Amino acid sequence: MDKKGWDLFIKLFYNIIVVPVVFFSIWVISIFSRKLRKSIEVRSGISKHLSKNRINLNPYSVTVLFHCSSMGEYKQILPIVKKLNDSKRTEYNIVLSLYSPSAYEHIDKKNPMFSLITYTPFDFYLETKRFINTINPDIVLISKHDVWPNFLWELKKRSVPVFLINGLFADDTKMDKWYAKFFFRSIFSNLTGIITINEKQKQRFLSIFPYSDRIVVSGDTRYDAVIYEAESSLGIDYFEPLAANDHVFIAGSSWPTGEKHIINCWVDLKKKYRDAVLILVPHEIGADHIYKIESMCQEKNLEYISFTEMTGKEKLNEYDVLIIDKIGLLTKIYRYGHIAYVGGGFSKNGLHSVLEPAVYGLPVVFGPNLDKSPEAQEMNVLNCGMIFNDDKELYNIVDSLWSDKKLYEKVSEISSGYIRDHSGATDKILKTIEENTRMHKV
Repeated sequence: MDKKGWDLFIKLFYNIIVVPVVFFSIWVISIFSRKLRKSIEVRSGISKHLSKNRINLNPYSVTVLFHCSSMGEYKQILPIVKKLNDSKRTEYNIVLSLYSPSAYEHIDKKNPMFSLITYTPFDFYLETKRFINTINPDIVLISKHDVWPNFLWELKKRSVPVFLINGLFADDTKMDKWYAKFFFRSIFSNLTGIITINEKQKQRFLSIFPYSDRIVVSGDTRYDAVIYEAESSLGIDYFEPLAANDHVFIAGSSWPTGEKHIINCWVDLKKKYRDAVLILVPHEIGADHIYKIESMCQEKNLEYISFTEMTGKEKLNEYDVLIIDKIGLLTKIYRYGHIAYVGGGFSKNGLHSVLEPAVYGLPVVFGPNLDKSPEAQEMNVLNCGMIFNDDKELYNIVDSLWSDKKLYEKVSEISSGYIRDHSGATDKILKTIEENTRMHKV
């Protein structure tokens, strides 16, 4: 069977077998899963929402559709979106489609940088066709990895350029296995190109997208994204008094094992650094978890207060521990720190973002499992990211930095320099957008 025959077979197999089976499975599981049930419910109103809001799209402007799976991918596109909005040469309609209901709920739907924000429909042929008809994009940018077959087929049929940006070929993916490769080769062949983060990723993508001239290595917009967030986000009024304190330790996205090490270590650090303040920002903020953190503080005679208890009149420098029991504040809080811990390094799930504290020039400490964080591995080699295995090792790291101002300043500069040196991917992606929208409009 030739390539056209295979492509037709895959298209029929996907729409007749795969889509109905997967959706039926999702529907059955949704009976027991509130998250999946909500994912189905919110998509029932997509057509009505698009019909009502398409008036926001200027028919004489270039329409750029960004598709993101979740909040992480959304944050990565913001520097690109800002530069498109600042463009003096071209007027753009910027449309954002999101798959994740939680991401959709937490973003600002009135963000003036976007002309339209919507959910992504399930990948049914007719739903996808209606979605693309309404938006009528001139170019589509898919962030990272969320590729849907009917979406690509319909765009290819309309000759709309489609790029995978920040392309990620995960180590645990099955796309390049012998039993899946022919399927994904057919799907990915509908992309105009892939803009990926490094040469290693390019080589991996070649196994399912064997067009070297259509794969561009741009770097990773996550570095641009943390710079953008640091420059554009405001601080927290309650925390401004901490800005003058040189001994603020931020424990971000923490999990129980790391929290135990940190609180045990904090007792000893407070003996030497009496003005030191620990800001603990747990990944899970359920009542049970917060209670356990408070219990550990009580057991160690550490004076604490939670964010939801603050009135704004407290003298935060007089507390030993500040517990942040509200989501969405971590990236704003890092600016007040002088050392940061990033959680996840004591589990197999992997580290959370080490870039978010590094952009502020914070030395970063973490647990020993760095397998899923190449940035942490690179920072460790540069000595601005440090591994600890127990309370004593953590104490020694913090004490060495806080007791030697010149060493601290050196490590701080390496940390912020690491972010600067890896920035710039946004401009390369913008060049691709400009070249392809100009060609598409001709």
